[in-house]
Amino acid sequence: MMNRLEMKKKYMIMIMISIGIAITFATSFLLVQNNVFSEIENTKKLSTNNARITIGMSGESENLLIMIADTYGFFSQEGLDVSLKKYPSGKLALNEGLFAGDVDFATSADVPIVFSSFARNDFSVVANIGHSSDVSKIVARSDKGISNPSDLEGKKIGTQKESSVHFFLYLYLLKHNIQEKNIQISYKQPEELPGALADGQIDAFSMREPFVSQARDLLGDKIILFEEPGLYQKTYSLVAFNKFIEENPQIIKNVIRALIKAEDFVKEHPEESIKLISKTKNISESEVASNWSNYDFAVSLDQAFLFGLDEHAAWAINEKFVNASAMPNYLDYIHTDSLKEVKPGAIKIFG
Repeated sequence: MMNRLEMKKKYMIMIMISIGIAITFATSFLLVQNNVFSEIENTKKLSTNNARITIGMSGESENLLIMIADTYGFFSQEGLDVSLKKYPSGKLALNEGLFAGDVDFATSADVPIVFSSFARNDFSVVANIGHSSDVSKIVARSDKGISNPSDLEGKKIGTQKESSVHFFLYLYLLKHNIQEKNIQISYKQPEELPGALADGQIDAFSMREPFVSQARDLLGDKIILFEEPGLYQKTYSLVAFNKFIEENPQIIKNVIRALIKAEDFVKEHPEESIKLISKTKNISESEVASNWSNYDFAVSLDQAFLFGLDEHAAWAINEKFVNASAMPNYLDYIHTDSLKEVKPGAIKIFG
């Protein structure tokens, strides 16, 4: 009888041991599987975190958030290996950089974006990254009989065609009742304008820094500067191809996060930000500081930007710079999803 009882006990012990072994095996299997899945996820993250991208940009101050994110490692913190490719202007960064396939992103002012929209619809604005006012200037030679805005009539004025400084020239002439038929406009690349003014090829030009200071260095007290505060607010934006945006949603969000960190840095460290602009543009810190209030560095998408695109498009059509009679719908050229996910409050566009 005892033998049967002991046999039952042994039998029960063997069952318990078998169950224990099974549980241990199952647990080990699940742990291994979890580790495998974790490795897969980590590999996916690694591939995103090692993403190499190139941003085409000019040295304009409105690109400060890009400069800050690169200089202070905010791109790296978001797992991005970023190269910056410099162009003389945002228009060239867009046309010769992004659209030529040389960069993944380009930063550009609003006017070149508008002109591009009449030719193609395969790109979108990802975010606005900077606003400025009172940045564009009219630089003229006082020894050519120019001392007042009205003296520009009958003169040869240079600018970059289909750009923000071109639009500023249009607004400036309009405000001072100077008809374009009474001047001669000479279209040149930005870097050509200071030399053209010094050589007498033109009597004045519409441009921004650092080309204003370059003209002053060449001509000294022969220069007269015309400014018009509040006449034109320029918005700089980050632009990418729609296909790139669709195929790389995480990269887009990581870029935005890095730029938001840069925005916070600028708010907290304006002195360091001013030094970086001074170094990049090769102008004095005091000059940058004196114009600091003319800039707003923020990652956003706002309604004023949308209205501005419509205004520039109307100008392009009315002046017959484009062969079109209707404006594009610029809501189709703005990608809001990524910024909405990263920082919903930065979206201020109402369809």
